[in-house]
Amino acid sequence: MRRVSLNKVALRLLLAGVLSSAGHLQADGLEISQYREGRLLTCVPVTDGMFELSFIHSVSLTPVTDFYRLITSPVGDLTISQTAEVFIAHGQGLPSLVNEPDALSFEHRNGQFILKMDRKIGRLVVRTDQRFKNRLHTGNSTINLNQWPDSGLLFTPVSNCQQ
Repeated sequence: MRRVSLNKVALRLLLAGVLSSAGHLQADGLEISQYREGRLLTCVPVTDGMFELSFIHSVSLTPVTDFYRLITSPVGDLTISQTAEVFIAHGQGLPSLVNEPDALSFEHRNGQFILKMDRKIGRLVVRTDQRFKNRLHTGNSTINLNQWPDSGLLFTPVSNCQQ
């Protein structure tokens, strides 16, 4: 009997600890701040290590989606790598050849151009503009980047994203 009641006490303590820390869970994510002012706007969890930025290209006025992943170094630091860019029209500022920097392949499929790459991103700054529908996609979430005034947004990978 004594063993059963000790197990119940241990289980209750374990559950209490888990529940009390549930509000403080940490996850890899992206801190979004105003680039020039440095003011933190939010932190967005990136649970699967991948995210996308979509926008309307300012010259071709067509949709573009850039694909990224968070990479953890052997010492635990996080960096960003761009893995692909998908677009439907060639134009100024869009890649057109497989010999783009860090390109792995370039193809045209189902009316879309797909540039696959492995491009390390030192500092990811996105200039937003209401006209170009800037969005961040992570898992099942879409963040409207135009909710903040048009400006440069700095995306910084963090291993302790807390909202």
